[in-house]
Amino acid sequence: VLIHCNKGKHRTGCLVGCLRKLQHWSYTSIFDEYRRFSHPKSRSMDQQFIELFDASRVVFDPAHLPDWPEIA
Repeated sequence: VLIHCNKGKHRTGCLVGCLRKLQHWSYTSIFDEYRRFSHPKSRSMDQQFIELFDASRVVFDPAHLPDWPEIA
């Protein structure tokens, strides 16, 4: 899966952070990864967006879910 935006930091980081929540990563791990790739311009509003993302509202058919989203 290729995810990219203009610089590959903020929008991409938010999307990947939300994906990590779906994968049941801890906030510490999510934000460590976000900061690693967004440095030196990490944004607190991006981290807040990830925190506020409600993974329980994501609806999908489990029959079409690949194995990789559960790998943590």
